[in-house]
Amino acid sequence: MLIDKREYHTLLPSLPEIISKRGFSIIYYREILKNRNIEFIQSDIKDISLDSKTVSMVNSSQISRTLEYDFLVLSLGSRPFIPDIPGMNEFAFQFNSIEDAQKIATALPNIGMGKTIVVGGGGATGVELAGEIATLQGSNPESNLAEVVLVSANLLSGFPNEAVKWAKIYLDSLNVRLLVGKEYSIVEIRSDSVRLRNDIEIRSGLFIWTGGVVASPLLKQIGLNIGEKGRVLVNSHLQPAGRDDVFVIGDSALLLDNYGRPLPTNAYFAKEHGKVAAYNIWAKINGKPLRKFKPSDPASTYAISIGSEFAISRISGLDLFGYSASKLKKIIKMKYLKEIGGASLAGSEYSRF
Repeated sequence: MLIDKREYHTLLPSLPEIISKRGFSIIYYREILKNRNIEFIQSDIKDISLDSKTVSMVNSSQISRTLEYDFLVLSLGSRPFIPDIPGMNEFAFQFNSIEDAQKIATALPNIGMGKTIVVGGGGATGVELAGEIATLQGSNPESNLAEVVLVSANLLSGFPNEAVKWAKIYLDSLNVRLLVGKEYSIVEIRSDSVRLRNDIEIRSGLFIWTGGVVASPLLKQIGLNIGEKGRVLVNSHLQPAGRDDVFVIGDSALLLDNYGRPLPTNAYFAKEHGKVAAYNIWAKINGKPLRKFKPSDPASTYAISIGSEFAISRISGLDLFGYSASKLKKIIKMKYLKEIGGASLAGSEYSRF
């Protein structure tokens, strides 16, 4: 049984493409699950009892239902991390769902000339979003050409220096102004401006926050051992302490690398988690040894788009920059679609390139 409050799976790495309407970021579960022995239940999970092995949920018609389980896989996704900065809740646009992307796409044409679009957060999401907006602005001759500014304490933290260098070069070519460093920390968001440290103020027509994510609060509510950013501490088999019938994957799971540092939350690791958890459930049913999740170096595999024609990527030790990397990212997306839904689903994406 698969339970989700939505009727579709969101491809979060493709959300920036919604801004310029050059791709899609959702796949309906009916397309993924057809001809498979999987029951889909569209409901919102309200509670989980790990002792009685039950999941309580309610659907959009407010009909409640409780399920018993033999094995439970928790993959509850994430929500934006909202720091305690004045005005953040009132004036910031978030960027973590298809609805968020659509709101931003609707707001962009209304930004007047002389105003600024400020993106807060210099991770992969912030870089991709700033690049997408700047590319869209530059490709539209009727655009008001509002300035795009990326504000962050750092840029692509954890990525190789060469990738950071190329990201800076290409963002600069798109006329994205980079304010990177601790001296540019955001101290207040207002309806028409963003205030930084050292009394720096940017007049803004739109502020978008991409400063990281935290796990679902339900994980702590049900009594699991929580670590950094609300994620569940799990062993190498992806199990929380004392719960051999529960597996935690994706943004919900907290694993450490070989240096004791938390592994980042990204689509690549989430996909690998799923494979290991699925195998381990099969292994427990059949009395076989469990498989360990063996993380690769987070910097060994990545692909970041900056607009429609440029990307930076590393696959199997090969670094690519520019148009070839952009095509590679599209191929990675097609491969993922094929893995979860077959060749027909991958083909539907290919027809949109």
